[in-house]
Amino acid sequence: MNKTILITGASRGLGLCFTRKYLEDGETVFAGVRDTSNPILRMLLEEYPDTLIPVTLEVTDSNSVHEATFLIGKYTKSLDIVINNAAIHNSTSFEILENANIDDCLPVYNVNSLGPLRVVKEFIPFLRNSSLAKIINISSESGSIGACEREKEFDYCMSKAALNMGTKLLANYLRKDKIVVLTVHPGWMRTDMGGSRAHLDPYEAACQLVELFKNINSTDTPIFIDNKGDAFMW
Repeated sequence: MNKTILITGASRGLGLCFTRKYLEDGETVFAGVRDTSNPILRMLLEEYPDTLIPVTLEVTDSNSVHEATFLIGKYTKSLDIVINNAAIHNSTSFEILENANIDDCLPVYNVNSLGPLRVVKEFIPFLRNSSLAKIINISSESGSIGACEREKEFDYCMSKAALNMGTKLLANYLRKDKIVVLTVHPGWMRTDMGGSRAHLDPYEAACQLVELFKNINSTDTPIFIDNKGDAFMW
């Protein structure tokens, strides 16, 4: 049966690859983006005019997320999967502390940590209307406190650690609704943020993760996982 899926940050990197993979699988994808005129998304829309719905969705703006519910509500009253993928680094992320602009961390928290909460808050009614809904928050090994050996990237690492805590709180809250909530380390990918030296092709990573998500159908599973489905150190 055709699934309905909302993906944020769907115009590039892993988000775009998730969008393409789910469309290839015959699913209906609501592609949350800041700019629906994105040329790559427009090309996909020509290929999948009936199952791809671009949605203006700025995760830092509660009004934008709220408005997105009205557009999506014209197509469906339920969502089977929400993938919170939108994420950023700041421009001084890789600088040592003495050279980093700490104020630049705030926009990163707003996107990476609070953005997913805004999305889930608005779309809870849609998720509750699905027989087995899933919330997938794309995190990173950089959000693991136990595995951390880094000395910088305060903005990104701390924002992903906060996302992981937010995911745990959501999992506790939504367990009674039988909504699966996960935070996922997708692996080091060759994307704008991951860089050209990364190990994984983002489309191959998306394909692997889509298959993994299909097989997770219980709230009694690890919440923070890697791209193989194994529990990752908090």
